[in-house]
Amino acid sequence: MFETWATNRDLSNLRFTESKMPEHLYNKLTAEIEILSQDSEKFNHKLQGHIKEEYSLNHIKENFESWLLSLAKVWTDNHPGYLDEFEEVSKSNSHKLYLDNLWVNKQRKHEFNPIHYHSGVLSFVIWIKIPYNLNDETNYFPLISGTTDKDKTNFYTSKFCFVYTDVLGQIKQLPVPVDKSFEGTILMFPSNLQHTVYPFYTSDDYRISVSGNIRIQPGE
Repeated sequence: MFETWATNRDLSNLRFTESKMPEHLYNKLTAEIEILSQDSEKFNHKLQGHIKEEYSLNHIKENFESWLLSLAKVWTDNHPGYLDEFEEVSKSNSHKLYLDNLWVNKQRKHEFNPIHYHSGVLSFVIWIKIPYNLNDETNYFPLISGTTDKDKTNFYTSKFCFVYTDVLGQIKQLPVPVDKSFEGTILMFPSNLQHTVYPFYTSDDYRISVSGNIRIQPGE
């Protein structure tokens, strides 16, 4: 069993859970990523990312499934009725969740993930390594005319962003200010919640994240 703490956040139609990966699992996942090579199984053909190095981690997903499903339970307990929206639940007397795919993104300077969403019922991102200082990224571009240094927190350079439509029908972005303090942090969210990752500019090292999808397996 895992002790799972989580912060649940609801903003308009945004619903996501933020938590911290247990240290022993974070270390294990990091070690597995370090031994990957360019000969490892690629995952690019299943993703929309403009990232050259994306690799499957399905060969180790059973090591992390219990923890991820415990966090998924926290999410579904805090959003009752969500799973009832899916055909696999409405047409079955029983069901269970399972971890489908698991992969790693090794993002280089200037690479990015365009706006997209996932399949399944819940998806997640775990930040493994952030190679830059967020202030350096924010200051990489000059100020826009009429703005101040204080406004720079609204810029999207290097940030992970949720993309949603507010109550007025306007398309909005919620930037997550990912820096080194986010290493080992996970966000779990509905798979149909659109999101994007903007490029970074101030480091030649990898920005490493792990993502995956959780699906419903209907009962007999």
